[in-house]
Amino acid sequence: MSAKDIRNIVLLGHSGSGKTTLAESMLYLTGGTDRLGRIADGNTVCDYDPEEIRRQISISLAVAPVEYDSCKINVLDVPGGFDFAGEVAEAVQAADAAVIVCSAKAGMSVGAEKAWKYCEKNSLPRLLYISKTDEENSDYNAAFNTLRERFGKNIAPVVAPIWDESKKVIGIIDVLHKRAFEFGPGGGRVEIEVPENKKPVLDELYDALKESVAETSEEFMEKFFAGEDFTYAEMIHGLRQGVKDLSLFPVVCGSAIQGMGTRILMDTIVELLPQPQDARALMAENEDGESSEFVVAPGALPTAFVFKTISDQYGKYSYVKVLSGSIKPDMPMVNARTGESMKLGHLYTMKGKKAVEVKAEKGEELLKTMIAMDDGASYLGECALVPQHSPIAESGILFYNTLFDENAACHLALGMGFADTIKDFQNKTLDECRALGINDSMIHEDFMIGCDSMNIDGICEDGKVVPIFRNGNWAF
Repeated sequence: MSAKDIRNIVLLGHSGSGKTTLAESMLYLTGGTDRLGRIADGNTVCDYDPEEIRRQISISLAVAPVEYDSCKINVLDVPGGFDFAGEVAEAVQAADAAVIVCSAKAGMSVGAEKAWKYCEKNSLPRLLYISKTDEENSDYNAAFNTLRERFGKNIAPVVAPIWDESKKVIGIIDVLHKRAFEFGPGGGRVEIEVPENKKPVLDELYDALKESVAETSEEFMEKFFAGEDFTYAEMIHGLRQGVKDLSLFPVVCGSAIQGMGTRILMDTIVELLPQPQDARALMAENEDGESSEFVVAPGALPTAFVFKTISDQYGKYSYVKVLSGSIKPDMPMVNARTGESMKLGHLYTMKGKKAVEVKAEKGEELLKTMIAMDDGASYLGECALVPQHSPIAESGILFYNTLFDENAACHLALGMGFADTIKDFQNKTLDECRALGINDSMIHEDFMIGCDSMNIDGICEDGKVVPIFRNGNWAF
């Protein structure tokens, strides 16, 4: 996959507008997950922290890579709460474009205003997504009109909803491609004829898009005033240029829970939002300490910047955006801030808290197949500490047909966790065990990691460090 097949986007908007659910819908409809997670159930990809699950809001930045139409859309889902503005700033720095999510029930919101200001400050191309169009008391027209009044005539709808007799949204018109869809359970869509009463709306919106395209170049302007139609390629080129120049802001709509409009949103992201090499100019400091433009070039020397670092009980991880060239595990790189040479560790592509790519000297394809078995297969199910002085280890015997070998060394297991580690587990349902942190999967695969030089520290809630293992054995 080359850089032209990548889109880096950030989902912005007020808390509760539907950003995390939209990311979940994108993953589910593209096969990135085998079930649609819900905020209320605490099983979404992006809200995985126990505090996020408890409060049912996003607290930190999360990454959701979506593969759609031979393109990889790196979705950065950020909190909408104003207390977590630092997470938003990190994502805006790394993204090449933004999707501002506005609720059809709330219309214009303070969060949407702040999101727009973030984009203006960082010259970030953007489109707007009106969410929850299928819910009771939602009003797409009112929401769109408030956006148009606030942000001006450069707001350009590329879709139009279809209502039934009870004013419930049952479908969407794709203005750019002049087609219409009805939506069924599970996000399925069926192409239908554009309703007769919607054809004048389609013509009006398409003419408005043509006018927006005409304004992107002298050649298109002459063609427009000559009464000539634009080809599809010219429409895409003109709209993409308008988005890049910040003179055009497409509007799409839908319902993430129903999957309605999600594919059209992804089509719009792929077709209209900029590729990494066409994105906004990045400023960097040269060797003389002067600010200069950094040119993104896929074939140049490997260059990347860290936009977020997290630390947990397993270590410290840095999220990086590659700006030029390519990076590999164990590659030496220079820290531009300090001038020191550093060696990269293992590289992962993250999906929420889940590592979805792994490397192995042998059996890599087998390992990839194993962790793709189900949603829980790449999550940690067990962490077992076994000292080097254990009777099994000191026996020097390799047991092929018993579980003794599991007790020979420290090991981690991917897949199913053990519910019997929970008090009164026999009285709890599977969902209750999951809520308490027990991973669920149809596999349980151990990886032996023990050695006589292993040192392990435990970190208490108050930050105190307690030695657990020293030189492969208990430190107590």
